[in-house]
Amino acid sequence: MTGGDRGSVTVWTLGMVLIVLFLGALSFDLWSGFGTRRDYAGAADQAAQAGANALDTSLFRSTGERKLEPARAEQLAAENLATHGLANVTGVVIDATADAVVVEVTGDVDVGLLRIFGGGDPLVVHVRAVGQPREDAP
Repeated sequence: MTGGDRGSVTVWTLGMVLIVLFLGALSFDLWSGFGTRRDYAGAADQAAQAGANALDTSLFRSTGERKLEPARAEQLAAENLATHGLANVTGVVIDATADAVVVEVTGDVDVGLLRIFGGGDPLVVHVRAVGQPREDAP
């Protein structure tokens, strides 16, 4: 080993440690986005199914047809969604018809190192769930 090679392994090792730490921080940011999306999707699914419980009982009793009461379906979905306490939600859309209730949730996830690649904008998460009354018994 010559005198000019001394310390090169130390510099190389420090460089590799910095790269691994950088990749770990990026992975943590992405994992936060995936976790937030999972939370939003679960809450939207549950809210849509809660809204799908708003059957028009008088229509069902007279004709056997399973249709929703849209106003009541939206109310049930909104009440259910409110119980989840989702963080950083920027928009909620609940739309119900006689056939289905649709719940859309949009939110932001603050990312640290990913800002380097995205220009400082937060990661936007958008989920959509549709709930319908069941047509036949399980």
